[in-house]
Amino acid sequence: MEPLQLAEEVVESSPNKLEDIYRLLAEGSFPASFCSSKKKNLKRYARKFILEGGCLYYVGPKNEEKREVVVDPERRHHIFLESHLTESGHHLGQKKTVNRIQSRYYWLGVVKDVIDWIKVCETCQNADYHKYPSKKCKPVKADTPWEILTMTLYGPFPTTSQLNTYILIVTDVFTKWTEAVPIPTNDALCIAKALSSIYYRFGAAKNIYFNQTWDFCEEISRLLCERWNISLTLTAADTTDHTGVNEQTYEDLKCSIKRVVNDNQDNWDERLDPVLFQFRTLVNPVTKYTPFFLMFNRNVQVSSMSEAVEESNDLEVVCPRNIDLAQHTSGVQLQRTAVRQMVLANISAVDIQQRKTAEKSRRSAVPITFQAQDNVFDSVADQTMKKFKHNHIVSFKFETVLSPEDNTEKDS
Repeated sequence: MEPLQLAEEVVESSPNKLEDIYRLLAEGSFPASFCSSKKKNLKRYARKFILEGGCLYYVGPKNEEKREVVVDPERRHHIFLESHLTESGHHLGQKKTVNRIQSRYYWLGVVKDVIDWIKVCETCQNADYHKYPSKKCKPVKADTPWEILTMTLYGPFPTTSQLNTYILIVTDVFTKWTEAVPIPTNDALCIAKALSSIYYRFGAAKNIYFNQTWDFCEEISRLLCERWNISLTLTAADTTDHTGVNEQTYEDLKCSIKRVVNDNQDNWDERLDPVLFQFRTLVNPVTKYTPFFLMFNRNVQVSSMSEAVEESNDLEVVCPRNIDLAQHTSGVQLQRTAVRQMVLANISAVDIQQRKTAEKSRRSAVPITFQAQDNVFDSVADQTMKKFKHNHIVSFKFETVLSPEDNTEKDS
């Protein structure tokens, strides 16, 4: 999910700015009290809106989005309730609630409204996560294929002809094998159905880390058990700690999926397999093997007429000719054991290198000095801060110097 958009676009002038924009687009008229400069500003802001069927929509400066403008306070609160509560009755936090609202609707001050409404939500204020530390699981290292999986939800994307709007990404921590399942909604039932299709092809994993709440994970597990008689363990986890792949591969996968969606908005759900095949058949920078080889213990063959792609290892594959089945099976098992040991050694080497890099960065960090003055937002000379005029910013004065060691302790 994207960070909370606290830096909303703030429009200076009257509190009825959206009504003024509507009147300008519908009638071409300005408020009688507007001077020439205010008319010019209003006309400039109105370029980010369109009028369709009597409704005002926000399209942004580049016309890349289309969100309905909501003016009525009661309807705004109704939209908040719909976005704050999930289908399973779970209450979302500020960030996810704002993201759900801003995916379809627009009004000035939406972030402040959500914060104020959640403050008076009795369920949220009495929830256990306000009283106790959140349940966070440390990353678990997998020793064998399909032992530990991670899940991430991408979307919403443009609705396809098959009504899919989200992508469920499932990654095996050991082999780095990735599955991508298009789903119509992000509710527990759709996710459970997608997991059942993966289960029937690969079987169960010991644990699946999902970047959602514990209640939502438990709901998915319950649906899997009741509807498909499948027992799977889901654990709530932070996406940044449980992507299943290294950071660069994770970003490359996201960019590839985004490119496919942008180029094929009507049927992007039918074009994910080529993207997945590319990642499955490329040597992973951490394991030094392709996910395909680690999953199936054989090299991929790209066509019926071509030879299998050579893998980057020196292991000799045992040939079944002139040997009995027991000897061949023993040889295959020895090969798989050797590959497993190599993969674990490669993963460990990358982990050690990342720790050394992080430690080196920490030691070379310079002290940070924070300085702020009481009148920092009142300076007439600083014209760039005018747009923060109506923001809810508290200015205060402090000066603190932190050493690199203090910075590290704060981050942890």
